[in-house]
Amino acid sequence: MEAGSRQRRFFWVSLGIFLIPGLAPAAEVKLSTAQEWEKIVKQAEEEGQVAVYASDSVGNLQVIWGAFQKRYPKIKLTGASMGRGSDLFPKIFAERRAGKYLADVFLGSPSGIYLNLYRAKVIEPVAPVLVHPGVADLSKWWMGKHHYIDPDGQYIFMYESVLYGAPISFNTKLINEKEIRSVWDLVQPKWKGKYAALRVGAGEGSTALTYVYYHPELGPKLIERIYRDMEPTPFRDFRQSTDWLAQGKFPLCFLCRRIDRAALQGLPVTELNPYSVKEMPGIGSGSGALVLMNRHPHPHAAKVFLNWYLSREGQIAFRQANTDELRVGSLREDLPPEILPELARRRKDREYVWINRPDWMDFKPINALLEEIRKGQ
Repeated sequence: MEAGSRQRRFFWVSLGIFLIPGLAPAAEVKLSTAQEWEKIVKQAEEEGQVAVYASDSVGNLQVIWGAFQKRYPKIKLTGASMGRGSDLFPKIFAERRAGKYLADVFLGSPSGIYLNLYRAKVIEPVAPVLVHPGVADLSKWWMGKHHYIDPDGQYIFMYESVLYGAPISFNTKLINEKEIRSVWDLVQPKWKGKYAALRVGAGEGSTALTYVYYHPELGPKLIERIYRDMEPTPFRDFRQSTDWLAQGKFPLCFLCRRIDRAALQGLPVTELNPYSVKEMPGIGSGSGALVLMNRHPHPHAAKVFLNWYLSREGQIAFRQANTDELRVGSLREDLPPEILPELARRRKDREYVWINRPDWMDFKPINALLEEIRKGQ
């Protein structure tokens, strides 16, 4: 993509975000009265169960399940399948080939859902089932809207808000963050050979890398600088990369994971604070999206679960399921500030790159760039 074209597209992301297809206003919904909602709950209780398939990357799912069961003890969570998205998608398609339509709701990564369930056309619109006033009230959501990442603006609901910056982590004993004014400060010649960098496999994706690739102040040039000019040591084991970083074997790491957790354990590591550098931060979601499966077996219970999960109470449970993630919050605006770490709170004085866009879901251009760099080494 030419730099000028990418910059023009970014202009509309930052200044005209309402024009992006993935952020289209939600379809009009009919709000339930208290009496109507009680009827829906009663019908759900008669069904007696709801099947939710969820990627374990969503968080500590037992916290979420427990909160739902406490609120609706007569609606049993059955078939609640937890695992990696790469395992759950084949499971769903295998069930359907066998004529078994078992799942009501799927929770997982926006890109995985988009590339698998949305493209296979096995999901139904979410917008019509969001009937509870506490969910359908758009003033409760960031930018006054529900956020869908599919071109139709009604199938893949994104509820998670994660702060993104350049995914560079460093050893705090070896690097002083106060001296870093720009991401580019960390790819100067003096850092050559000082990086560990994730070897991204063919077909794999990364929201953080998507942020970098399409950012007009970073872009493919930063990826080339790190993977080629910095001569990094590649890794696939995230535990090993964190150990390397904490021990100072490599003062810098690109695309390390769970660094917040390591820092909370007292290790001298941190990920670059997006607010500490001049490049615009991003808002996106690595795992916080949901869909309603078509031909779902428990329509009323599915409606109750979706409305509960996207309510203030449900999103508080989601945040409590991610207490060791310092950048994870909700796109709801009314969560108690005391449960949100500083980096999970959106700031009114900053603009953000919106990352989860339909035209950015295809990771092929980034994989092609990485493959070109590898071939040249």
